[in-house]
Amino acid sequence: MKYKTRVVLSALMLLSLHSGFSLEMEGVNVPQQKTVNGQALSLNGAGLRTVTLGFIPIKAYVASFYSPSPLKSEDAVLASPGPLQFTFTFLRAVSKNEVVQAWQNQIQASMTYTYPDLEKDRTAFLGMFGAITQGGAQMVQLVGTDTLVYDNETLKGTIPGRNFQKAFLSLWFGSKPIQADLKSALLGN
Repeated sequence: MKYKTRVVLSALMLLSLHSGFSLEMEGVNVPQQKTVNGQALSLNGAGLRTVTLGFIPIKAYVASFYSPSPLKSEDAVLASPGPLQFTFTFLRAVSKNEVVQAWQNQIQASMTYTYPDLEKDRTAFLGMFGAITQGGAQMVQLVGTDTLVYDNETLKGTIPGRNFQKAFLSLWFGSKPIQADLKSALLGN
């Protein structure tokens, strides 16, 4: 892609981000704002999660990340008092077993922040998810020191403590992110 084309596309994306228009990605409408705990959050970034099965790349979900102010680095995300929200909109139906296995794989491969009670919190987190239909969503909100987990728009539970929040954030923004280009996209790059 030529430099001028990239500049024009970047300018159009920035214009859409700041003008209140929704972003559309893989047929998923990604709103520019969300409200969490009474506070307006803006879209920090959004990207596509792909999974390779054998040699076939599969588009799994569109991830969007909302914050009260722009966060462009891992350090900025970790220092943010929040609230923060992640939304994962699935592009295909996924069974409960597939959902849990995918989260387990992501945690094992990418979670770089650990602490003594992580296993207990991880088990609680995994127990909050069920099957997802095509277009269904999971949502994780970081509010104060609590992590609220929503499955198909229903609050399934809360995991208390800043430690789990840091562990969850390390999946996306740590030294071994789930997907490097997704990390960059969620940081608005």
